[in-house]
Amino acid sequence: MAHTYRAMMNLPEMNSFNAWTKKMANGALMLVGVLAVMSLSSCVTLLDGTTTEVYVDGQVDEPVTIESSHAVYKDVTLPTVVEVKRRRLDGQHIQISSEHHSYDDIVLRKTFNEWSLASLLFSPTAFCVDWMTNCVSRPQYNQFFVKPAEKVMQTDSPRTSWQSATTVPCHMDINTINRLRNRKPPKFLRHELNTTFGFGNNQADHSTRRLVDAIIQPHDMEVEGGCGDIFGDSYLVAKIDYHYRLDRHWEVGATVGWGLSSESYSDDYFFYYEEKETELPAQTFYGYHHCRSFSVAPSVRYTWYERWALRMASRVAIGFNRRHFNFELTQNTRTTAEPPHQFEAQTELFDKKKWRFAYQISPLVLTIGSGHLRFITELGYGCYGVCNIGAIICF
Repeated sequence: MAHTYRAMMNLPEMNSFNAWTKKMANGALMLVGVLAVMSLSSCVTLLDGTTTEVYVDGQVDEPVTIESSHAVYKDVTLPTVVEVKRRRLDGQHIQISSEHHSYDDIVLRKTFNEWSLASLLFSPTAFCVDWMTNCVSRPQYNQFFVKPAEKVMQTDSPRTSWQSATTVPCHMDINTINRLRNRKPPKFLRHELNTTFGFGNNQADHSTRRLVDAIIQPHDMEVEGGCGDIFGDSYLVAKIDYHYRLDRHWEVGATVGWGLSSESYSDDYFFYYEEKETELPAQTFYGYHHCRSFSVAPSVRYTWYERWALRMASRVAIGFNRRHFNFELTQNTRTTAEPPHQFEAQTELFDKKKWRFAYQISPLVLTIGSGHLRFITELGYGCYGVCNIGAIICF
């Protein structure tokens, strides 16, 4: 009976039917998923993006800086193409500036983007996405011709709109547009993160020097190998800076730094011969200092020269410094008069921690490079030393 029952059930055919049913169910789920994604997607937003292009030409004989809602483009020559955000498109300003002239703002006006009708016909949900990203709008004019308004020294008047005679809509041929698209100017990167290493006399040296002198002077100790110590007891400093560029001149940020200083001292600074070893002093002193520092300081930088891949700035940083000072003083006393001499050692430890006011004043901050990776050299005085050299990541 069991054999007859299994034969009647026709198990191989039922397994094939179940597999086919499972494939159909998976296919239906995939189709539903694709339709859901398509219904939630927006054709115009996906194709055009959340920014749009504006083409600028003009009667300009020098590089200019163009600041839009999307980015800042520095030292560009006209004609050029810039991007603007679609959000709040109506009445949006594009500012143009240069070293020797003043320019009126380009003020955008919006109009309906006909391509969004495709989203409306395909899916109301997609049209809602276009509406939220403002891809249903486009600039009424996206090509402008500008010329200088007047000399910078002579103008105190506010900027005017595109109806001014110095900024008017224009028309460019398709070849010029394609050529400009292929060579878009680099964006003005506002965020800067740099790591540098510094050396040279700094603010922490003076207080450390006073602590060291108070210990070594009563014992007539001197720096070992001091004649070859070019930078004295100065700290070696590693620091990390972050700055945000508010505009083409001013930056704000903060600096965190770690310093290290060490030196050896002794009163054994005379020569002797083997046959005169008995002339060794009855007592000798050896010392070793080790000092670590930690600094944190808000910082302000001002860029006073910038051309292409070269930028010069000055900066002031004011904050706090924590110093941890250690000094190990060893006194060796001779216990035998004749060779071989024997000595008895006594060690004394000095430990001091202190918070204090810190600063850094740097007349020259030199940056080389125009991409995301640049090099920086800083010359100044304060808690971060005289000279700092390192690299910058801009984004």
